[in-house]
Amino acid sequence: MGTQREIADLIVEKNGHCLLALKNNQQSLFEDVECAFKMHGGYDIYETLEADHGRIETRKCSILPACKFLMEETLAPWRNLKKLIRLEAKREVQGKFTQEVRYYISDEQETKAAYFCSLIRGHWSIENQLHWHLDVTFKEDACRARAGYASQNLSVLRKMALHIVSEQKDKHSIRKRLYKAALDIGYLKKLLKI
Repeated sequence: MGTQREIADLIVEKNGHCLLALKNNQQSLFEDVECAFKMHGGYDIYETLEADHGRIETRKCSILPACKFLMEETLAPWRNLKKLIRLEAKREVQGKFTQEVRYYISDEQETKAAYFCSLIRGHWSIENQLHWHLDVTFKEDACRARAGYASQNLSVLRKMALHIVSEQKDKHSIRKRLYKAALDIGYLKKLLKI
C-alpha cells in the first residue's frame, strides 16, 4: 500500500528521502527489480550475522543503480528512483531453516549497501518494539472495544502513554513504571510533568 508514486513524490518534495518496500502491488516494477538482481548480484554487498536467543540470522543486502537496470518506461513514472535494494534473510531457529528475500526502492544516491541494511533493520526494530509493547505491556490484542471509534481512540492513548513512560529516565522497566504510576499519584504527576 505504501509503495505508491504519489507518496514517494510527496516525500521528496518535502525534502525527505524514501525507502519503500516493493511487493506485488507494483507487479511490473517488482518483476523488473527481481530480474535485475538475477542478472547482477549487486554493485555493493553487505552481510551481517547475528546469533541471539537460540537464533542464527544472516542478512545479505545488495544494491544496484536503478538507471542501469530498469528500462526507461519503468523508470519514467518513478522520477526520483535511484537505487534498487535486495535483502536476503536466512534464519535458523532450533534446527529449522527459513529464507526470505525482500526488495526495496529508494531515491537516495548512497553507494554502500551497509547504509540501506541499517535503515531497513532500524525500521523493523522500531516496528517490532512498538508492537511488542502494545501487545505485551498494554495487552492491545486482548482489548474488546469495538463500538464506534473506541478501538482507534484507545490505540492513540496507548501510544501516547507508551511514549510518555518511555521518556522517563529511571531504572524501571516500562511495565514497572506503569504499575508504579497506578499506585503512586506523585510518580504519575512526575510522568505527566504536572
